[in-house]
Amino acid sequence: MSITPYSLEEVLQPRSVAILGASRAPQKWGHVAAKQLINGGFAGEVYLINPSVSEILERPTYANLLDVPGQVDLAVIATAFPHVQRGVDDCIAKGVKGIVIITAGFSETGPEGHVLEQQLVERCREHGIRIIGSNCMGLYVGRSKLNALGMVFPLPRGPIGLVSQSGNLGMYWYAQAELDGLGFTTFLSVGNSADVNFPECMQYLATDPETRVIAGYVEAIQDETLHQVTRSMVAQGNYKPTVILLSGATNVGVRAAQAHTGSAARLRPDDDQGLQGSGVVRVLRSDELFPVAQALALQPPTPAGGRRIAVMGDGGGSSVATGDAAIRAGLEVPILDKEETQRELRKLMPSRATSTNPIDVAGATDEDPISFATITEICLQDPAVDGVIITGLFGGYRMLLAEELGEREEEAARELGRMVQQYKKPVLVQTIYARHNIKALDILREQGIPYYESVEITCRAMAALAEIGQFLNATSNEQDTDLAESVR
Repeated sequence: MSITPYSLEEVLQPRSVAILGASRAPQKWGHVAAKQLINGGFAGEVYLINPSVSEILERPTYANLLDVPGQVDLAVIATAFPHVQRGVDDCIAKGVKGIVIITAGFSETGPEGHVLEQQLVERCREHGIRIIGSNCMGLYVGRSKLNALGMVFPLPRGPIGLVSQSGNLGMYWYAQAELDGLGFTTFLSVGNSADVNFPECMQYLATDPETRVIAGYVEAIQDETLHQVTRSMVAQGNYKPTVILLSGATNVGVRAAQAHTGSAARLRPDDDQGLQGSGVVRVLRSDELFPVAQALALQPPTPAGGRRIAVMGDGGGSSVATGDAAIRAGLEVPILDKEETQRELRKLMPSRATSTNPIDVAGATDEDPISFATITEICLQDPAVDGVIITGLFGGYRMLLAEELGEREEEAARELGRMVQQYKKPVLVQTIYARHNIKALDILREQGIPYYESVEITCRAMAALAEIGQFLNATSNEQDTDLAESVR
């Protein structure tokens, strides 16, 4: 008899959770997961399973999952490897909907481990039970306040849904999010992806009302699978921009991925074009994934996927470096030769300034930092410009020059937010003060304008907005609708 598997919605919105391998030892994952689940505001029942002690965290324990009197929707297995099989047997007998297997020792160890893992999956599949893992860190679902992670780290909320085959990389992106004031709706640590995999998580997050962008680290996936998933999203009207870091850029990466999760990773050179036109952005560096996701979550895609940007810098070196980085990222930096644009720019800048693009304002912002906004607006009004990158010292003028200049800089930040809404073109800021606590930067954040320390990452984020814009434009033409409006 064919059993319909439980959906991820049913698994990730449980009414009750059991921790198998709950522990009193604070360094054990079974203790951390239990503590976070209890203290994190989860509204459902929490059952702690440990045959050796009568209570943990001032809660009674059960010697066996089958001793739990009520229904258990989700089980988290954090036992030692020899006890996992028994735990899965009990989950099947109890009728759970999903199992998170934190324990390692399966596919990543070799063929024998892979066979054991697949046997567990097949047995659970006969009962419709879904497995997340094995060899994973657990999961966090903000909507249900379900925190069953085996390690403690800050969980800032925000519009990004994160799926990762690596727990450590997931923690790294959460650390970035905490610094940058933007966070996640969900963190699904899928480990070996024995059953629940990245494409299925994409489809789940596409239906999540709080998620605007999907981000992930994946060690093995077929390009065509991702194309199919995004086409399905479009057909269902719930497409969400997606950015992924793929393993396997080198033979060393392929070998390491196979050892890490037992995945069938394949070589993917940096210039691989398999995802072109898929609506999925591939980044090549771990420090690019969160900044790109941030830009996709906060800024509109470039109009029709255009790649023509204006670069505005308050110093010549910044403008030059950003221009080079833009070209390397696949953007265009056209000469702004429209007569009206040149006339208006020259009104605002000294005669020694460069107005053709990249723009070097040559002291105009020293006189009045509101020039950041007025010059940006002139560029946004030019039909030859699809987006603007501001580069240099934004945020530092109060400290560098005068108190009143800081106030004007804050006004400029508010104006930049207005312009993005008005012109529907993205604006990104690169500033050497990105890691400083500065009010003008706080205002940028409030206005939904990302700012970055690195010129190269800023340009990569803008290129991603162009990639998504191009996908939306092509798909809109096929569907005879404006998909870009749905992701703004």
